[in-house]
Amino acid sequence: MKNSWLKMALEILIAEDNQYTALQYNRILGKYGHSVVITKDGDECIKKYKEEMKKKKSKKQGSTPFDVVILDQSMPKKTGKEVADEILESSPNQRIIFASAYALGSQSDVSKEFEENVEFLQKPFSLEKFVKRIGN
Repeated sequence: MKNSWLKMALEILIAEDNQYTALQYNRILGKYGHSVVITKDGDECIKKYKEEMKKKKSKKQGSTPFDVVILDQSMPKKTGKEVADEILESSPNQRIIFASAYALGSQSDVSKEFEENVEFLQKPFSLEKFVKRIGN
């Protein structure tokens, strides 16, 4: 079925310090039925991730509390890379997408053991491209 990924509701955690950008992400992803949690900085993102991990601890081994985590690289308190490192340390199967205008776009920025779970989306990008990347 064409665009069948649009019908799959995903649980998405987003760390984005720009309020306008965060609202745009929430609006477009909500339009496609995804459940979105927005955090405003790296610390808040880690806190929310750990809370959800505790809630879903009873799930099968290797599962993650979110289908995807979207990180900006340049945020207050912790960078996207610091957040990714901390998340991947506890949940190595977590899918992470860096959505950033900053030059973090290479696999060398991520530990070799986790690079298959990390993707990069260079800002600026269209919201359509954003939604498609998340759905893949």
